[in-house]
Amino acid sequence: MTAPDERNPAPDVDRTTLSLGLRKIRRRRWYLWALILIYLPLMWSALQFLPSMNAVCGVFGVWFAAVFVIAMIAAVARCPRCGNYFHVNGMTLLFLRKCLHCQLHVSADKRP
Repeated sequence: MTAPDERNPAPDVDRTTLSLGLRKIRRRRWYLWALILIYLPLMWSALQFLPSMNAVCGVFGVWFAAVFVIAMIAAVARCPRCGNYFHVNGMTLLFLRKCLHCQLHVSADKRP
């Protein structure tokens, strides 16, 4: 491990640890995007096949709760390089492709 400096604010970690940590972050992000993308087909199906609007609202409530839980799980993923939350800085939650603290890219382990 090397000490932090101005260009590299966090110490380097071995490639295996970095790869496993970033894979975990990417997986959590994919779960979130999958739930968001499933919204329109799910709501269309609910409107077509469920008999009442109360049932459709129940489906929406379950979907919303699932998105909320997965978003929180994705938000608290730790950066494998600096150890801070990857998507959270203070009170700011941003699902960007770089760590909000050390600027580690979500696919840094795939780059040469």
